[in-house]
Amino acid sequence: MKKSTLLLTMLVCSTLIGGSLSASAHSVAPKAAELSVLVNGVPVQSSDNHTWNGKTYVSVAQFAKLFNKTAIVGKDNKSVTFNGKTISNVRLHEGTMTAWIRDLADAVHAQAVTVDATKNEVYVLALPEGTVQITPLVPAMGEHWSNPQAGDLPTGPIYGVYKGKLVFLEYMVAQEDFVAGKNHVNVPGMKGYPSPSVVQFDLEFQEHGHEGFEVPHYDIHAYFISDEEQQKIK
Repeated sequence: MKKSTLLLTMLVCSTLIGGSLSASAHSVAPKAAELSVLVNGVPVQSSDNHTWNGKTYVSVAQFAKLFNKTAIVGKDNKSVTFNGKTISNVRLHEGTMTAWIRDLADAVHAQAVTVDATKNEVYVLALPEGTVQITPLVPAMGEHWSNPQAGDLPTGPIYGVYKGKLVFLEYMVAQEDFVAGKNHVNVPGMKGYPSPSVVQFDLEFQEHGHEGFEVPHYDIHAYFISDEEQQKIK
C-alpha cells in the first residue's frame, strides 16, 4: 500500500472512531434514579408506583398490605376506601389502582411524608396514632417521639426519628424492676405498622437516670441504622 493511501486510510478510521465516541458521549444521559417509596424504611414494592403531574401515586393494594389491611376499590374505579377513609385522588395504572401517597399516608395517620428529589424517594413516617415529638434532636440519636396520652412513658415505646425517618425503637426499664424480677409483657411496639430490620442493639445503664426518667434504669435501643450512620446524626 502506498504511503499516501495508508495515511488517508488512517485518517478516515481515526475520524470515524473519534466521531463515534464523541456522538456516544453526547447521547448518553445520566439514568434517572428509580422511584422508591418507603414506609418506615420498608419498600412499597410495585412496578405501578409512578409520578404523574408532580404527584407520586402508589399501588393501593401493596401499601395496604404493609399494614395487614385491605382496600376496597369503588365500582366505578374512581375511588378507593382504605382504613375507613375514602380516597378519590386515584389512577388506574396498567389495570392496577393507585392513589396519591399523601392521601394514603393520611389514612394511616402518618406523622410525615418526606420527598427527596435527588434520590427520587418518598418516605412515609407512620407511627401509632397519637405519637408526637417529645424531645429536640439528640446527637447520635435523633428526635424522640412517643404517645404520653396512651401511657407509653416512661417504659416506652419511644421512637427515634431523624429528618423524618425512623431510626430506632427504645424502651426504658427501672433497675429495681430487674432486681425484683418484674416482668414487662405485651409492651406495645410496631405491631400493625411496617418495621425495618434491626441493625444493632444497645443496652445502656443510666446510673442516675436522666430527664424524663430520673431513677436508675436501663435504656434499650433497637437501631434500624448502622453505627456509622448513627454517629453522623448531629
